[in-house]
Amino acid sequence: MDSFNYTTQEGERIDLLAARFYGGSYGIALISDANPAVPLDAVFPLGTILAIPIIEEQEQNNDHLPPWKR
Repeated sequence: MDSFNYTTQEGERIDLLAARFYGGSYGIALISDANPAVPLDAVFPLGTILAIPIIEEQEQNNDHLPPWKR
């Protein structure tokens, strides 16, 4: 799976990054799995470099979305 590097800013958390890059909490597991050596603290330290997996739109789990948002 392809990914890109992302450098965290002050106050960022894994749930916020999952929402930004994947549209919801579905992305938490993706980010976590792609960064096994990074402690997933409540708030990332400024400048933490994370691998953010790139997924195709059809691979995203949109089951939690209402039909008009799928």
